[in-house]
Amino acid sequence: MDFAQALSDLKDGKIDHFDVDPETFPAFQKAWSAFPYQNTVKGIAQRAGKVTYIQAK
Repeated sequence: MDFAQALSDLKDGKIDHFDVDPETFPAFQKAWSAFPYQNTVKGIAQRAGKVTYIQAK
């Protein structure tokens, strides 16, 4: 998954959520640290280390 694109799509309202699991977290972290609009996205912890990211309101 292209997390940079997913973050941008989430910010723009093109998607309503995406999930990150522990195996894909390193790739997500790289995209997250470069994402300039971090305050527009909110992560919700799920079971087994999974996190669902949604648009922050």
